[in-house]
Amino acid sequence: MVVENRVFRFEPARGERWLPHIARSLSAELPEHSYPLRFSLVSVSEDEVVVEATLVRYEPDGAFAALLGEVELLDPRPKTHQASTFCAVQIIPTGVGCEFGGYAGDATPATNLLAATVDYLVTHPNAVNASELNEMARNVLYVEGKSLDDFLLGHLGLLPVAANKVGTFVDPTGLDYIDDVVNTLGAARTAAGIDCPFYTVLEDELGVRIEWSPSGCAVGLVLRPEVIAAGVRTLLDEGADAIGGVSVIHGVTTEMFEAHQRGEIPNPSGGVEAIITHLVSKLFRVPTAHAPLPYYQDVKPRTKENPRVAAELISTPHYFSVLKGLARAPRLHALESLDDAPRDALTLNNVAAVVLPASSLGGVPALAAELSGIPLIAVRENETVLDVSNDVMRMQNVIEVDSYLEAAGVLTALRSGIALESLRRPIGEAREVGRQRAAVPGRV
Repeated sequence: MVVENRVFRFEPARGERWLPHIARSLSAELPEHSYPLRFSLVSVSEDEVVVEATLVRYEPDGAFAALLGEVELLDPRPKTHQASTFCAVQIIPTGVGCEFGGYAGDATPATNLLAATVDYLVTHPNAVNASELNEMARNVLYVEGKSLDDFLLGHLGLLPVAANKVGTFVDPTGLDYIDDVVNTLGAARTAAGIDCPFYTVLEDELGVRIEWSPSGCAVGLVLRPEVIAAGVRTLLDEGADAIGGVSVIHGVTTEMFEAHQRGEIPNPSGGVEAIITHLVSKLFRVPTAHAPLPYYQDVKPRTKENPRVAAELISTPHYFSVLKGLARAPRLHALESLDDAPRDALTLNNVAAVVLPASSLGGVPALAAELSGIPLIAVRENETVLDVSNDVMRMQNVIEVDSYLEAAGVLTALRSGIALESLRRPIGEAREVGRQRAAVPGRV
Protein backbone atom coordinates (compact mmCIF):
# COMPACT_ATOMS: atom_id res chain seq x y z
CA MET A 1 0.00 0.00 0.00
CA VAL A 2 1.09 3.55 -0.73
CA VAL A 3 -0.35 6.72 0.80
CA GLU A 4 -0.40 9.90 -1.27
CA ASN A 5 -2.06 13.31 -1.19
CA ARG A 6 -3.79 14.65 -4.30
CA VAL A 7 -5.64 17.78 -5.37
CA PHE A 8 -8.69 17.47 -7.67
CA ARG A 9 -10.64 20.19 -9.44
CA PHE A 10 -14.29 19.74 -10.42
CA GLU A 11 -17.23 21.78 -11.56
CA PRO A 12 -19.60 22.84 -8.76
CA ALA A 13 -22.83 20.97 -8.06
CA ARG A 14 -25.64 22.59 -9.99
CA GLY A 15 -29.20 21.51 -9.36
CA GLU A 16 -28.29 18.48 -7.22
CA ARG A 17 -27.02 17.74 -3.76
CA TRP A 18 -23.30 17.86 -3.14
CA LEU A 19 -22.52 14.31 -2.08
CA PRO A 20 -23.60 12.45 -5.24
CA HIS A 21 -21.97 15.12 -7.40
CA ILE A 22 -18.62 14.95 -5.59
CA ALA A 23 -18.73 11.15 -5.38
CA ARG A 24 -19.33 10.84 -9.10
CA SER A 25 -16.66 13.44 -9.97
CA LEU A 26 -14.07 11.90 -7.65
CA SER A 27 -14.79 8.39 -8.88
CA ALA A 28 -14.15 9.46 -12.47
CA GLU A 29 -10.74 10.91 -11.53
CA LEU A 30 -9.45 8.33 -9.04
CA PRO A 31 -6.40 6.38 -10.21
CA GLU A 32 -7.03 2.66 -10.65
CA HIS A 33 -6.74 0.58 -7.46
CA SER A 34 -6.91 3.55 -5.12
CA TYR A 35 -9.18 4.30 -2.17
CA PRO A 36 -10.10 7.84 -0.98
CA LEU A 37 -9.13 7.60 2.68
CA ARG A 38 -10.10 11.19 3.43
CA PHE A 39 -11.12 14.24 1.42
CA SER A 40 -12.57 17.70 1.79
CA LEU A 41 -13.71 20.58 -0.36
CA VAL A 42 -11.25 23.36 0.46
CA SER A 43 -12.38 25.99 -2.04
CA VAL A 44 -15.67 26.55 -3.84
CA SER A 45 -16.46 29.19 -6.46
CA GLU A 46 -19.02 29.65 -9.21
CA ASP A 47 -16.70 27.89 -11.65
CA GLU A 48 -14.61 25.41 -9.69
CA VAL A 49 -14.46 23.15 -6.65
CA VAL A 50 -11.04 22.25 -5.23
CA VAL A 51 -10.86 18.95 -3.34
CA GLU A 52 -7.85 17.83 -1.29
CA ALA A 53 -7.74 14.08 -0.76
CA THR A 54 -5.54 11.40 0.76
CA LEU A 55 -5.50 8.20 -1.30
CA VAL A 56 -4.34 4.69 -0.53
CA ARG A 57 -2.94 2.94 -3.60
CA TYR A 58 -3.05 -0.86 -3.39
CA GLU A 59 -2.09 -3.90 -5.44
CA PRO A 60 -5.10 -5.63 -7.06
CA ASP A 61 -4.00 -8.96 -5.57
CA GLY A 62 -3.10 -7.49 -2.15
CA ALA A 63 -4.53 -8.74 1.14
CA PHE A 64 -6.88 -5.75 1.51
CA ALA A 65 -7.74 -5.22 -2.17
CA ALA A 66 -11.36 -6.40 -1.89
CA LEU A 67 -11.98 -4.24 1.19
CA LEU A 68 -10.35 -1.14 -0.30
CA GLY A 69 -12.37 -1.66 -3.45
CA GLU A 70 -15.55 -0.94 -1.47
CA VAL A 71 -15.93 2.86 -1.49
CA GLU A 72 -18.66 3.92 0.94
CA LEU A 73 -18.84 7.35 -0.63
CA LEU A 74 -20.24 5.81 -3.82
CA ASP A 75 -23.04 4.02 -1.96
CA PRO A 76 -24.52 6.44 0.60
CA ARG A 77 -27.64 5.30 2.45
CA PRO A 78 -29.79 8.29 3.37
CA LYS A 79 -31.64 8.54 6.67
CA THR A 80 -35.13 7.04 6.49
CA HIS A 81 -36.74 8.31 9.73
CA GLN A 82 -35.94 9.88 13.09
CA ALA A 83 -35.43 7.10 15.65
CA SER A 84 -36.37 7.71 19.26
CA THR A 85 -32.89 7.94 20.81
CA PHE A 86 -31.90 11.55 20.11
CA CYS A 87 -28.29 11.89 18.89
CA ALA A 88 -26.22 14.72 17.52
CA VAL A 89 -22.82 14.60 15.84
CA GLN A 90 -20.13 17.15 16.54
CA ILE A 91 -17.25 17.61 14.10
CA ILE A 92 -13.98 19.39 14.92
CA PRO A 93 -12.00 19.02 11.66
CA THR A 94 -8.36 18.03 12.07
CA GLY A 95 -5.51 20.06 10.65
CA VAL A 96 -7.49 23.19 9.73
CA GLY A 97 -6.70 25.38 12.74
CA CYS A 98 -10.07 25.35 14.50
CA GLU A 99 -10.47 28.17 16.99
CA PHE A 100 -12.22 25.61 19.20
CA GLY A 101 -10.45 22.26 18.94
CA GLY A 102 -7.27 23.34 17.20
CA TYR A 103 -5.33 22.62 20.40
CA ALA A 104 -5.22 19.61 22.70
CA GLY A 105 -8.66 19.21 24.24
CA ASP A 106 -9.77 22.83 24.05
CA ALA A 107 -13.08 21.86 22.42
CA THR A 108 -14.03 19.65 25.39
CA PRO A 109 -16.17 22.24 27.25
CA ALA A 110 -18.14 22.92 24.04
CA THR A 111 -18.45 19.18 23.48
CA ASN A 112 -19.83 18.59 26.97
CA LEU A 113 -22.24 21.50 26.62
CA LEU A 114 -23.70 19.98 23.45
CA ALA A 115 -23.79 16.55 25.10
CA ALA A 116 -25.98 17.97 27.88
CA THR A 117 -28.77 18.57 25.35
CA VAL A 118 -28.97 15.07 23.77
CA ASP A 119 -29.14 11.37 24.62
CA TYR A 120 -25.78 10.78 22.90
CA LEU A 121 -23.26 13.10 21.28
CA VAL A 122 -21.08 11.35 18.72
CA THR A 123 -17.71 12.99 18.17
CA HIS A 124 -14.16 12.06 17.25
CA PRO A 125 -10.94 11.94 19.30
CA ASN A 126 -9.73 15.32 18.03
CA ALA A 127 -12.53 17.02 19.96
CA VAL A 128 -11.59 15.69 23.41
CA ASN A 129 -8.03 14.28 23.44
CA ALA A 130 -5.79 16.45 25.63
CA SER A 131 -2.56 14.48 26.08
CA GLU A 132 -3.03 13.02 29.57
CA LEU A 133 -6.51 14.56 29.98
CA ASN A 134 -9.83 13.39 28.60
CA GLU A 135 -12.80 15.01 30.32
CA MET A 136 -15.59 14.05 27.93
CA ALA A 137 -19.06 13.55 29.40
CA ARG A 138 -20.43 10.04 29.94
CA ASN A 139 -22.84 10.29 27.00
CA VAL A 140 -20.14 11.29 24.50
CA LEU A 141 -19.39 8.50 22.03
CA TYR A 142 -15.71 8.49 20.99
CA VAL A 143 -15.62 7.49 17.31
CA GLU A 144 -12.61 7.81 14.99
CA GLY A 145 -13.14 10.20 12.08
CA LYS A 146 -13.29 7.66 9.23
CA SER A 147 -15.74 5.49 11.15
CA LEU A 148 -17.74 8.64 11.91
CA ASP A 149 -17.88 9.43 8.18
CA ASP A 150 -19.09 5.91 7.41
CA PHE A 151 -21.65 6.12 10.24
CA LEU A 152 -23.08 9.25 8.58
CA LEU A 153 -23.05 7.51 5.19
CA GLY A 154 -25.22 4.75 6.66
CA HIS A 155 -22.59 1.99 6.55
CA LEU A 156 -21.86 1.58 10.28
CA GLY A 157 -23.88 1.24 13.44
CA LEU A 158 -22.51 2.12 16.88
CA LEU A 159 -22.92 -0.27 19.81
CA PRO A 160 -22.32 1.42 23.20
CA VAL A 161 -20.37 -0.82 25.60
CA ALA A 162 -19.25 -0.73 29.21
CA ALA A 163 -15.59 -1.42 28.44
CA ASN A 164 -13.07 -2.44 25.77
CA LYS A 165 -9.76 -4.25 25.97
CA VAL A 166 -7.28 -1.80 24.40
CA GLY A 167 -4.17 -2.96 22.54
CA THR A 168 -1.36 -0.53 21.70
CA PHE A 169 1.10 -0.43 18.82
CA VAL A 170 4.38 1.43 19.19
CA ASP A 171 6.44 2.88 16.34
CA PRO A 172 10.01 1.60 16.88
CA THR A 173 11.27 5.08 15.99
CA GLY A 174 10.15 6.03 19.49
CA LEU A 175 11.69 3.21 21.49
CA ASP A 176 13.57 5.77 23.59
CA TYR A 177 10.16 6.49 25.15
CA ILE A 178 8.95 2.91 25.62
CA ASP A 179 9.18 3.24 29.42
CA ASP A 180 6.82 6.22 29.26
CA VAL A 181 4.34 4.23 27.16
CA VAL A 182 4.48 1.20 29.46
CA ASN A 183 4.08 3.40 32.53
CA THR A 184 1.05 5.05 30.93
CA LEU A 185 -0.49 1.61 30.41
CA GLY A 186 0.33 0.74 34.03
CA ALA A 187 -1.16 3.95 35.38
CA ALA A 188 -4.32 3.48 33.30
CA ARG A 189 -4.75 -0.07 34.61
CA THR A 190 -3.99 0.85 38.21
CA ALA A 191 -5.70 4.20 38.67
CA ALA A 192 -8.46 4.17 36.04
CA GLY A 193 -9.27 0.46 35.83
CA ILE A 194 -8.73 0.45 32.06
CA ASP A 195 -8.16 -2.96 30.46
CA CYS A 196 -4.97 -2.30 28.46
CA PRO A 197 -2.67 -5.21 29.35
CA PHE A 198 -0.48 -5.54 26.25
CA TYR A 199 1.31 -3.69 23.45
CA THR A 200 3.34 -4.54 20.37
CA VAL A 201 6.38 -2.83 18.87
CA LEU A 202 5.97 -2.66 15.10
CA GLU A 203 8.38 -4.58 12.90
CA ASP A 204 9.61 -1.48 11.08
CA GLU A 205 9.53 2.30 11.43
CA LEU A 206 6.33 3.81 10.06
CA GLY A 207 7.91 6.86 8.45
CA VAL A 208 5.23 9.29 9.62
CA ARG A 209 5.88 12.76 8.16
CA ILE A 210 3.89 15.98 8.09
CA GLU A 211 3.00 17.83 4.89
CA TRP A 212 1.15 21.05 4.20
CA SER A 213 -1.56 21.10 1.55
CA PRO A 214 -1.90 23.96 -0.95
CA SER A 215 -4.80 25.37 1.11
CA GLY A 216 -2.65 25.55 4.26
CA CYS A 217 -4.10 22.48 5.98
CA ALA A 218 -1.88 20.04 7.88
CA VAL A 219 -1.79 16.68 6.13
CA GLY A 220 1.04 14.16 5.91
CA LEU A 221 2.34 10.80 4.72
CA VAL A 222 2.81 7.34 6.20
CA LEU A 223 5.58 5.61 4.27
CA ARG A 224 4.92 2.05 5.51
CA PRO A 225 1.16 1.61 6.08
CA GLU A 226 1.43 -2.17 5.74
CA VAL A 227 3.43 -2.22 8.99
CA ILE A 228 0.45 -0.71 10.84
CA ALA A 229 -1.83 -3.40 9.42
CA ALA A 230 0.47 -6.17 10.62
CA GLY A 231 0.72 -4.69 14.11
CA VAL A 232 -3.04 -4.22 14.43
CA ARG A 233 -3.60 -7.83 13.37
CA THR A 234 -1.24 -8.98 16.15
CA LEU A 235 -3.20 -6.99 18.73
CA LEU A 236 -6.59 -8.22 17.53
CA ASP A 237 -5.39 -11.82 17.57
CA GLU A 238 -4.38 -11.25 21.21
CA GLY A 239 -7.96 -10.23 22.03
CA ALA A 240 -8.01 -6.43 21.69
CA ASP A 241 -11.40 -4.76 21.10
CA ALA A 242 -9.89 -1.32 20.37
CA ILE A 243 -6.55 -0.16 18.98
CA GLY A 244 -4.41 2.71 20.22
CA GLY A 245 -1.15 3.73 18.62
CA VAL A 246 1.83 5.94 19.31
CA SER A 247 4.39 7.03 16.75
CA VAL A 248 7.03 9.68 16.15
CA ILE A 249 5.92 12.39 13.71
CA HIS A 250 8.79 13.75 11.66
CA GLY A 251 9.13 17.15 10.09
CA VAL A 252 7.78 19.42 12.83
CA THR A 253 10.17 22.31 13.46
CA THR A 254 10.49 24.72 16.35
CA GLU A 255 9.36 27.53 14.05
CA MET A 256 6.22 25.60 13.13
CA PHE A 257 5.30 24.86 16.71
CA GLU A 258 5.89 28.46 17.79
CA ALA A 259 3.63 29.63 14.96
CA HIS A 260 1.02 27.11 16.10
CA GLN A 261 1.32 28.38 19.68
CA ARG A 262 0.59 31.89 18.40
CA GLY A 263 -2.46 30.62 16.48
CA GLU A 264 -0.94 31.39 13.07
CA ILE A 265 -1.05 27.84 11.62
CA PRO A 266 -2.87 24.58 12.40
CA ASN A 267 -1.35 21.88 14.57
CA PRO A 268 1.30 20.42 12.24
CA SER A 269 0.74 16.81 13.35
CA GLY A 270 -3.06 16.62 13.35
CA GLY A 271 -3.59 15.65 9.73
CA VAL A 272 -1.11 12.79 9.57
CA GLU A 273 -2.47 11.26 12.77
CA ALA A 274 -5.86 11.12 11.06
CA ILE A 275 -4.33 9.19 8.15
CA ILE A 276 -3.03 6.53 10.55
CA THR A 277 -6.35 6.07 12.33
CA HIS A 278 -8.45 6.30 9.15
CA LEU A 279 -6.45 3.40 7.76
CA VAL A 280 -7.02 1.27 10.86
CA SER A 281 -10.73 2.12 10.82
CA LYS A 282 -11.17 1.15 7.19
CA LEU A 283 -9.18 -2.08 7.29
CA PHE A 284 -10.35 -3.48 10.63
CA ARG A 285 -13.59 -1.71 11.68
CA VAL A 286 -12.51 -1.30 15.30
CA PRO A 287 -12.38 1.75 17.59
CA THR A 288 -8.99 3.44 17.23
CA ALA A 289 -7.07 6.61 18.11
CA HIS A 290 -3.46 7.79 18.03
CA ALA A 291 -1.05 9.97 20.00
CA PRO A 292 2.32 11.41 18.97
CA LEU A 293 5.37 10.22 20.85
CA PRO A 294 7.22 13.18 22.34
CA TYR A 295 9.15 15.39 20.03
CA TYR A 296 8.68 18.52 22.15
CA GLN A 297 12.01 18.21 23.97
CA ASP A 298 13.61 19.44 20.76
CA VAL A 299 10.95 21.53 19.06
CA LYS A 300 8.33 22.56 21.60
CA PRO A 301 9.39 25.71 23.45
CA ARG A 302 7.91 26.05 26.92
CA THR A 303 5.37 28.82 27.26
CA LYS A 304 2.70 30.01 29.68
CA GLU A 305 1.16 32.51 27.30
CA ASN A 306 -1.39 30.26 25.56
CA PRO A 307 -3.40 28.06 27.95
CA ARG A 308 -4.70 26.01 25.01
CA VAL A 309 -1.21 24.57 24.48
CA ALA A 310 -0.77 23.63 28.13
CA ALA A 311 -2.04 20.05 27.92
CA GLU A 312 0.73 19.18 25.45
CA LEU A 313 3.43 20.71 27.65
CA ILE A 314 2.60 18.75 30.80
CA SER A 315 2.67 15.34 29.08
CA THR A 316 5.38 13.01 27.82
CA PRO A 317 3.63 10.25 25.81
CA HIS A 318 0.35 12.19 25.25
CA TYR A 319 -1.40 8.81 25.39
CA PHE A 320 -3.64 8.54 28.46
CA SER A 321 -6.43 10.56 26.79
CA VAL A 322 -6.50 7.94 24.03
CA LEU A 323 -6.74 5.06 26.49
CA LYS A 324 -9.58 6.75 28.36
CA GLY A 325 -11.49 7.38 25.14
CA LEU A 326 -10.99 3.90 23.71
CA ALA A 327 -11.83 2.19 27.00
CA ARG A 328 -15.53 2.77 26.36
CA ALA A 329 -15.67 3.71 22.68
CA PRO A 330 -18.67 2.11 20.94
CA ARG A 331 -18.06 -1.04 18.91
CA LEU A 332 -18.59 -0.75 15.16
CA HIS A 333 -21.17 -2.87 13.35
CA ALA A 334 -21.09 -3.03 9.54
CA LEU A 335 -24.56 -2.57 8.06
CA GLU A 336 -26.03 -4.04 4.90
CA SER A 337 -28.76 -1.41 5.24
CA LEU A 338 -30.12 0.92 7.91
CA ASP A 339 -32.90 -1.60 8.53
CA ASP A 340 -30.62 -4.47 9.60
CA ALA A 341 -28.96 -2.83 12.62
CA PRO A 342 -28.88 -4.68 15.95
CA ARG A 343 -31.60 -3.53 18.34
CA ASP A 344 -29.24 -1.59 20.62
CA ALA A 345 -27.17 -0.01 17.84
CA LEU A 346 -27.28 3.68 17.00
CA THR A 347 -27.44 4.47 13.30
CA LEU A 348 -27.82 7.43 11.00
CA ASN A 349 -31.55 7.26 11.75
CA ASN A 350 -30.78 8.45 15.30
CA VAL A 351 -28.91 11.57 14.14
CA ALA A 352 -31.02 14.68 14.60
CA ALA A 353 -28.32 17.29 13.88
CA VAL A 354 -24.66 17.76 12.95
CA VAL A 355 -22.63 20.60 14.49
CA LEU A 356 -19.43 21.90 12.87
CA PRO A 357 -17.50 25.10 12.08
CA ALA A 358 -19.31 27.39 9.67
CA SER A 359 -16.27 27.70 7.40
CA SER A 360 -15.74 23.93 7.01
CA LEU A 361 -18.82 22.59 5.26
CA GLY A 362 -16.87 20.61 2.66
CA GLY A 363 -16.25 17.29 4.43
CA VAL A 364 -18.21 14.04 4.40
CA PRO A 365 -20.24 14.92 7.55
CA ALA A 366 -21.66 18.10 6.03
CA LEU A 367 -22.30 16.52 2.63
CA ALA A 368 -23.94 13.45 4.20
CA ALA A 369 -26.13 15.66 6.39
CA GLU A 370 -27.35 17.56 3.33
CA LEU A 371 -28.13 14.29 1.51
CA SER A 372 -30.26 13.09 4.45
CA GLY A 373 -31.86 16.46 5.19
CA ILE A 374 -30.34 16.53 8.68
CA PRO A 375 -30.05 20.03 10.23
CA LEU A 376 -26.47 21.26 9.96
CA ILE A 377 -25.65 23.70 12.76
CA ALA A 378 -22.78 25.87 11.52
CA VAL A 379 -20.86 27.71 14.26
CA ARG A 380 -19.33 30.98 13.03
CA GLU A 381 -17.19 31.52 16.13
CA ASN A 382 -15.15 28.37 15.40
CA GLU A 383 -13.04 29.90 12.66
CA THR A 384 -10.63 27.80 10.55
CA VAL A 385 -8.11 28.38 7.74
CA LEU A 386 -10.83 27.42 5.23
CA ASP A 387 -13.63 29.48 3.72
CA VAL A 388 -16.15 26.83 2.69
CA SER A 389 -19.24 28.38 4.23
CA ASN A 390 -22.86 28.21 3.20
CA ASP A 391 -22.38 31.41 1.24
CA VAL A 392 -20.75 29.20 -1.41
CA MET A 393 -22.28 25.79 -0.60
CA ARG A 394 -25.89 27.06 -0.57
CA MET A 395 -27.30 24.05 1.26
CA GLN A 396 -30.89 24.28 2.44
CA ASN A 397 -30.39 22.43 5.74
CA VAL A 398 -27.86 24.84 7.32
CA ILE A 399 -28.67 26.71 10.54
CA GLU A 400 -25.98 29.33 11.17
CA VAL A 401 -25.26 30.34 14.76
CA ASP A 402 -22.65 32.56 16.33
CA SER A 403 -21.45 30.30 19.15
CA TYR A 404 -21.61 26.88 20.80
CA LEU A 405 -23.86 28.45 23.40
CA GLU A 406 -26.35 29.18 20.64
CA ALA A 407 -25.79 25.76 19.05
CA ALA A 408 -26.78 24.14 22.35
CA GLY A 409 -29.97 26.18 22.30
CA VAL A 410 -30.78 24.99 18.78
CA LEU A 411 -30.26 21.35 19.81
CA THR A 412 -32.53 21.86 22.82
CA ALA A 413 -35.23 23.35 20.60
CA LEU A 414 -34.95 20.51 18.08
CA ARG A 415 -35.23 17.92 20.83
CA SER A 416 -38.20 19.73 22.38
CA GLY A 417 -40.02 20.11 19.07
CA ILE A 418 -39.98 23.91 19.25
CA ALA A 419 -39.90 25.61 15.86
CA LEU A 420 -36.80 27.81 15.61
CA GLU A 421 -38.78 30.67 14.06
CA SER A 422 -40.87 30.81 17.26
CA LEU A 423 -37.71 31.78 19.13
CA ARG A 424 -36.85 34.70 16.84
CA ARG A 425 -38.40 38.08 16.12
CA PRO A 426 -40.13 39.20 14.08
CA ILE A 427 -42.33 36.22 13.20
CA GLY A 428 -43.58 36.55 9.65
CA GLU A 429 -47.17 36.18 8.53
CA ALA A 430 -48.26 32.66 7.55
CA ARG A 431 -48.11 32.06 3.78
CA GLU A 432 -51.05 30.86 1.76
CA VAL A 433 -50.23 28.00 -0.60
CA GLY A 434 -52.11 25.88 -3.09
CA ARG A 435 -55.51 27.66 -3.16
CA GLN A 436 -57.68 26.51 -6.05
CA ARG A 437 -59.57 29.13 -8.10
CA ALA A 438 -63.23 29.20 -7.04
CA ALA A 439 -65.65 27.73 -9.60
CA VAL A 440 -67.86 30.27 -11.43
CA PRO A 441 -71.52 29.22 -11.81
CA GLY A 442 -72.43 28.27 -15.37
CA ARG A 443 -68.78 27.98 -16.46
CA VAL A 444 -67.14 24.64 -17.13
